Amino acid sequence: MWRRDRNHRSQDGTRILAMVITDEQTSFDPQDRTSWYIDDAVTRLRLWGTEYAHPLPEPRVPLKLGSAPSCEVRLHDKAARLSREHAMLIPEATGWEIHDLDSKNGLWVAGTRTTKTALQPGVKIQLGGLTLVAESLKFIGLRSLVCRLLGWAPARQAEVDEALQSLRNSAIDRTPLILIGSGDLAPVAARLHRVTLGPDAPFLHDDGGDVSAAIHAAMHGTLCVPIRNRARASAIADAVHAVEITARPRLVLCARKAKDAAGLGAKPGQLAVISMPLLSARTDEMRRIVNEAADQLVKEVGAPSSGFTTHDHQRLPNIKFKGMADIEDTVRRVIVMRIFGLTKGAERLGLKHSSLSTWARSKGRNLST
Repeated sequence: MWRRDRNHRSQDGTRILAMVITDEQTSFDPQDRTSWYIDDAVTRLRLWGTEYAHPLPEPRVPLKLGSAPSCEVRLHDKAARLSREHAMLIPEATGWEIHDLDSKNGLWVAGTRTTKTALQPGVKIQLGGLTLVAESLKFIGLRSLVCRLLGWAPARQAEVDEALQSLRNSAIDRTPLILIGSGDLAPVAARLHRVTLGPDAPFLHDDGGDVSAAIHAAMHGTLCVPIRNRARASAIADAVHAVEITARPRLVLCARKAKDAAGLGAKPGQLAVISMPLLSARTDEMRRIVNEAADQLVKEVGAPSSGFTTHDHQRLPNIKFKGMADIEDTVRRVIVMRIFGLTKGAERLGLKHSSLSTWARSKGRNLST
């Protein structure tokens, strides 16, 4: 039998499962896990690839969507495929339901034509030539994270929305996801896992051990596999694909370059790719990346604020980071050091104070202690 080590955590606090052979029975019931953690109330409709969003009212009232001036949600479709009164949002006890109003080009939700359906966070809605995204507070938080990974520039927002759909599909349909970027991608995969599948779903980082045990441990959660050995990654993809879909772990394959993952999609079937741009190409966004990472990590480490000094604000955006995980690790250490002091901060990080001091003052960081 296998056992999960509940005390092993990644740098961002997400539990990582360590495999041990044991004869113990476990009370863990993977059927208790849900596939898509983002299940809170839809609060707005946002135009695909943009920041333009229409908030939905509370208390909820019926809303008509279309191009006519009489519609409560008036939309403009350059392709002229939107009907004057195209669809209706109906409030129900469990949330919003969208109905087609016998429109010429129909109502499409999550790629399927329908006459009516309940709105779920993250679902893509197509009305004529327009595409909208139903968003909740949790989904807006996920979008903020994906923007941090991919960029805030208007030209990148369609790519952000494609990535969000990939994350939703991989959570619900258990389709493989390829994550491409520099540095250690396991903490990035862990953070995406935590937001999309929930903090209690199992997350396993492949360490080269027994494949069947790893898949078993990661069922209903995420199995993160760095593509170091293509033959092993391909074998894991095949083995995961063979698992019945209701129990199948979400497979995340991590690669530094797209060519490293080329061809792996042929065996597991449908998959999606999220490719993070090099940080060297995002120098104009580095201050925002650091600040948003700090905002998130302040809550996670239990600090009242980042405690950043003027020197930190000036220095951190100019450090040559290896990747997103390096940014989070650096920002976490600085926050803990500033709020709790060098000695107690080092204890909280599981380091010696001399090691933390040496790290901060090292060439390339030059942070004060």
